[in-house]
Amino acid sequence: MNNILWADRDWTPVAANPFSPDGTYGPNWSAFVYGEEQPYYSNVWPGSRVYVLSVNPQIDIHGTRLRDFADYENAHGRTVIVRAPAAQQEQAMAQFHPSLSGGSLCGIREHDPRYLVHSTTLESWTAIKRTGALLSPAELRRRQCAVHEIGLKALLEPADYSDYIMLDVLEGCGEIVVNSRQLGFVCTDPSRPYTPGVRLYFDSHRLISDGLAVRDGLHVLKVKDCLPLRPYMLMCIGRKMLPQREVWTPTTYTDAANSYFLEQV
Repeated sequence: MNNILWADRDWTPVAANPFSPDGTYGPNWSAFVYGEEQPYYSNVWPGSRVYVLSVNPQIDIHGTRLRDFADYENAHGRTVIVRAPAAQQEQAMAQFHPSLSGGSLCGIREHDPRYLVHSTTLESWTAIKRTGALLSPAELRRRQCAVHEIGLKALLEPADYSDYIMLDVLEGCGEIVVNSRQLGFVCTDPSRPYTPGVRLYFDSHRLISDGLAVRDGLHVLKVKDCLPLRPYMLMCIGRKMLPQREVWTPTTYTDAANSYFLEQV
């Protein structure tokens, strides 16, 4: 059974914990908030006292993100505080009825993209080829490898996120992550010039069918510890395979690499 608690509609993550005796949160709490003020979804909430995923209810009308988030958080020992508008709460609560455990929420879903991508630097790609797999930051540390992780720990991102390799949709923000690693801080400007690395394209349906894919409500899919290149990687694209440009930005490189990939597949 999911360990979730329903907050009053006036509660926000910057307020005290309404379910703990002293109002504190600690590492065993997280939150999920439906709110029209959120244009899409985000785990950034300025001033939040607890790790939170906020989602516009219009993009989660069936409660799938909530279910994925709660399942993942509970599996990692965290109780989830949920705030939902009255119109959404009944629908959201229905997601946790025992009869819905598993079923259509497991396996390949109707809207799962066929292809997902992971972006990395040229330096990291050299090590990945040698290993034959993508390794999570935590796994790299266990192997005593250098790790240049740019995450959101300052925004209360759980430590277990470092156990996973994150995959994104083709139009996602992977190149922003590469640029942030080069800069040494999180930079969300998709038009800032940078040095592209490589984009690794994966068969997401095969990852799901083989049981490697994990859903957390935030990321499209992620894989724990180790993602073998074979048989899941379909293509690796570097800038030498694309038409020459004097200046690349995360946006222009994403568009060019995706166009090349889709032409080939």
